[in-house]
Amino acid sequence: MGLLAYLSQPLVFLVAFAASTFGLVVHNLVQAWLADRYGDTLPRRMGFLTVDAKTHLDPLGVLFLVLFGFGWPRSVPFRLNGKKGLIVALSGPVGFLLAGFVYLLLASILPRGYGLDQIAYGLQVAASVMVIEAAVFLFPVPPLDGARAVYAAGSYESRRMMDRIASYGTIGFIVIFLVLSYTGVLGAVQAGLMGFLHTLLRLLGL
Repeated sequence: MGLLAYLSQPLVFLVAFAASTFGLVVHNLVQAWLADRYGDTLPRRMGFLTVDAKTHLDPLGVLFLVLFGFGWPRSVPFRLNGKKGLIVALSGPVGFLLAGFVYLLLASILPRGYGLDQIAYGLQVAASVMVIEAAVFLFPVPPLDGARAVYAAGSYESRRMMDRIASYGTIGFIVIFLVLSYTGVLGAVQAGLMGFLHTLLRLLGL
């Protein structure tokens, strides 16, 4: 379960863990940078335009990443609404996909042998984690990016719906996550996103 499944291959585990946790940082950097470009200085003032992992990583989120293969970073604060807020919110999943694509690209071009096979495999594992992260964060469930997009650009009724879901706290999130997982919805989104990344690689001749 999660990254613990690779403990018998220490190099694979270390590469997958390092790349996956850095992917959480990439998610935040993309959102913080784009918000800053749109004139919202809050992420910069809160320190989210740095690569310092301590700013971005949530200890519980990292623990879940290791245990279950899905984690989360600290939430990037921004005050943008409307179209700009929508774009900033959805740039988070795009950041995950960007990291996943880079990991797949590196895994494809690494020469084989001399332990590099395990590094490539670790990068592939991390890419799969990034796709899972992107798929989950797209759903409109607080506090995920999909919900932040609804808060930024949705109707009054849709924002009220997000408030009702958020009122159930962590239990509500877990229940919705399990429903999405066991009904196959999450898996279908994940498969579609991974297919998209592999299509990009094929366009590059890899």
